[in-house]
Amino acid sequence: MAATATTPATATTPATAPTTPADPLADAGPASVPCPPAPGRTPLLGHVPALLRNPLTFFESTRTEDPLVRVGFGPVHLYLANDPALVHRIQVDTATFERGRFFEGLAGHFGNPLIASNGEDHRHQRRVVKPAFNRSSVRSYSQDILDEADRRFGAWQPGRTVDADEEMSDLVAAVVLRALLGADLGQETVRDIRSTLFMIARRLISRTVFPDALTSLPTPGNRRFQAAMERFRTTVDTLVAGRRATPDQAASPDVLDALLRATHPHTGKPYTDEQIRSELLMMLFAALETTSTSLTWAVFETTVRPEVQQRLHEESSRVLDGQPLGYDKLRELTYTRKVVDETLRLHAPMLFTRRARTDVVLAGTLVPAGAEIGYSPRAMHRNPGTYDAPHQFDPERTESALGKDLPRGAYFPWGTGPHRCVGEHLAETTMVVALATLVGRWQLRIAPGTRIREVNSSLPHPSSLPLRVTPRL
Repeated sequence: MAATATTPATATTPATAPTTPADPLADAGPASVPCPPAPGRTPLLGHVPALLRNPLTFFESTRTEDPLVRVGFGPVHLYLANDPALVHRIQVDTATFERGRFFEGLAGHFGNPLIASNGEDHRHQRRVVKPAFNRSSVRSYSQDILDEADRRFGAWQPGRTVDADEEMSDLVAAVVLRALLGADLGQETVRDIRSTLFMIARRLISRTVFPDALTSLPTPGNRRFQAAMERFRTTVDTLVAGRRATPDQAASPDVLDALLRATHPHTGKPYTDEQIRSELLMMLFAALETTSTSLTWAVFETTVRPEVQQRLHEESSRVLDGQPLGYDKLRELTYTRKVVDETLRLHAPMLFTRRARTDVVLAGTLVPAGAEIGYSPRAMHRNPGTYDAPHQFDPERTESALGKDLPRGAYFPWGTGPHRCVGEHLAETTMVVALATLVGRWQLRIAPGTRIREVNSSLPHPSSLPLRVTPRL
């Protein structure tokens, strides 16, 4: 995606959501409707060639008038939900659907952490860490977020090219590592952690949908993945060992403190080092991969649209009136939050999966117990049946498109139901603070001669974001 090819969007309103067949979620009666295959299938290999050929648009290309389609990756088959109501039910109905292949792929590499667990294990793990992410805790972190944003953006030099993608990732990493570990880490450690995470993220889709025989081959990509995993484990183990040696190190309770004090719900024993590592690894992964990538996209979308950038600056000036940005002022940055919301809509993850616990009828199709059911946030957020001009960036669509008129299952940047992201408030606060601070201080433009592409990953990210910055007068 070239920066010069992206044009500002005019204000749009969402199209009326299409009506679905009569009660597509109904489970009553025997199923008689076969599930149609998604477009692009080839003999033997199924949809593997289509996914490899156009990974960024593959899940959008599977959208048809059918609320449920089948996709196949060699011997691996997946029911893919295209209907908002189906997507919503799959996320909230934990009695019928459990974590699927995608999350099992994560669990296979990271143990059984919060992000991949089911049932009582998930509820217990969520109770352990949730206090570190509630609003009062995020309020206590907010000054650190403000200080980090001021320090980082204040060090930029007028007229110099800034690698904004690197800067946003470093900012988010510093914030998240403090929230999780209560520690300021050296720049080299922070960058090694996040570069490892991005390498892991780029291969997650293939490792969760392709057969194990393919992902275990000693290819250069698979070897890089394993090496990245080992570096990641070593780094986090070192941090955990340091806290065990100095248990009073944290200035206030953080996630690591909560994990060190936690006990297993079944045995009553303290968490093992492996369990603590698994939780920290996946929370770091989720926070750094999603928040820093989304913040980078928000900066990109703001930079290539002067009218959006100007409105953000005017709002920041009006709300702050020369005073520092405090936590209580964040709620007044309404347009800034709209920009964040629209970024989360347009730049969403590629795929999540669940598994049917029992036989279930979806859209008239009998889905057998054990079958994998997937949904693509990216495809749902870009559905032309729900959004008018769905590929355009338009913060004003949030007035209605993200409000009461939007069907359930059409917009879910943090997921929904029992597995909703536990760190969403910290992530949103970080993005709003960073964006308001950045645009309040600098006027942004893409460095001349730059071509910015969208790089495939579990959450696609910009290939780079070099900016030229000019001080605001």
